[in-house]
Amino acid sequence: MEKISCRIQRKDSFILIELSVTAASHNYHISIDAGIRHKLAELLDPSIEKLVIVTDEHVKRYYLDDCLHALNLTFPTDIYVIPPGEQSKSLEEYKSLQQFLLRQRMTRKSAILALGGGVVGDLAGFAAATYARGIGFIQMPSTILAHDSSIGGKVAVNLDGKKNIIGSFYPPHQVIFDLDMFQTLNDQEIRSGLAEMVKHGLIADRRLYDDLLTFTRMGMDLSSSDFKHLLVRSIQVKNNIVQLDEKETNIRQFLNFGHSFGHALEAVRMNERTHGECVMLGMIFALWVSNEKFNHLNDLSIQELIHWVKKMDYPLNLDNVTSEEILNLMKFDKKNTRDDFQFVLLEQVGKPYLQKIDVNTMENYLNEFMTKWNQGEFNWLK
Repeated sequence: MEKISCRIQRKDSFILIELSVTAASHNYHISIDAGIRHKLAELLDPSIEKLVIVTDEHVKRYYLDDCLHALNLTFPTDIYVIPPGEQSKSLEEYKSLQQFLLRQRMTRKSAILALGGGVVGDLAGFAAATYARGIGFIQMPSTILAHDSSIGGKVAVNLDGKKNIIGSFYPPHQVIFDLDMFQTLNDQEIRSGLAEMVKHGLIADRRLYDDLLTFTRMGMDLSSSDFKHLLVRSIQVKNNIVQLDEKETNIRQFLNFGHSFGHALEAVRMNERTHGECVMLGMIFALWVSNEKFNHLNDLSIQELIHWVKKMDYPLNLDNVTSEEILNLMKFDKKNTRDDFQFVLLEQVGKPYLQKIDVNTMENYLNEFMTKWNQGEFNWLK
């Protein structure tokens, strides 16, 4: 079980927000502010004997030197660089990283620092969870999307096109968010991360949902105090759920809202769209199913989101994607059984619930949704 508390500290010229998390295995801190990569040595546990920074080629170009300069030889440090993108979440890259850790003589008093987005965090975290049966693991997310994946302890790699099929639960020992890192994100990566924040609002916090849509309409300063507090609220939503269901046996599945469809679309459109862009379409599908099945929502609820999605230039094209492809890939979702889909629906914004939907019914939903979507028949698409 996890518990989370929040405090604000003044450190020199910046204000640091710290969240304290109590997980089943250990406690850890989440530190959030702009520019804190320059204070990295002050934030890390001094008992770490050796550090390996895992990053990708893109993040290395912008932020690795800053981190190394901040460490200033405080910790013996080695670097492992992977190609950017989902293809690096593979067994081959995992094996290569493990061999690197072995060559560097890493021990249980060593730690891996994941400097990057969700791919880096997943790969590095799974390596940390399994090397020597578990070593130190520090998340330093460089994307908005990773605010979600870096919290809660899910770490994994892909296999044969199936996302996160080989993995573990391994909470980080520390999470460090430098909001300045978001300034080098392109529009696609910003959209990807905001989708997960919108998800948190939809499943748990109507006010967060409304504030996100308002904030991003007004123009985004991703290092501002306003965005910092939106990020904190989004993180708190996730932790409030994870603390009740760390191993995803029940309500943690609410966090998968939009993800069954989204993961399937992501597999079909590999390297064309980001995770969050695919999940956004998955959430729209889930909202529509909620409306169709129980009539708790009306088209205005979907229309509000669609209006924002269009304004943010999310890709909405489902051409050359068939409902059969989506259905077959959804069957591999770890939460589903042979006969049923465990699907997250909404009674209303902030009130999710789990619903079993049989395969034939889901097939009918997918066929109707994708036909109407591609033909522009939904009123809220106009």
